[in-house]
Amino acid sequence: MIHLVFLGKFGDVAPAGLGEIALPDGVGTLGELNHWLAEREPLLGQAMAATPTRMIVNQCVAHDLSQAIADGDEIAFLPPMSGG
Repeated sequence: MIHLVFLGKFGDVAPAGLGEIALPDGVGTLGELNHWLAEREPLLGQAMAATPTRMIVNQCVAHDLSQAIADGDEIAFLPPMSGG
C-alpha cells in the first residue's frame, strides 16, 4: 500500500478513496504513478498537467520522475503556492 496526499487544489478534485491504494501493477516510479493517476482520474490529471506539480516522497522533495517508489511510501502532490 502507498499513501497519497493531495494538497491545495489537488485535494479539491482527488476522490476521497484515493488516499490509500495498493501500488498498481507496472507502477514503480513517480512518472508511472502520475500517468496512472491521470488515466484513472481525468480531472485530477488535468489539474496536475495544467500547473507545475511538486511531488514529495516520504517528506523529501522529489526532483526526478524516474525516482522509484515502493510499498509503504507516502507521496504528496503539491501545487504551486501563492500568497503574500
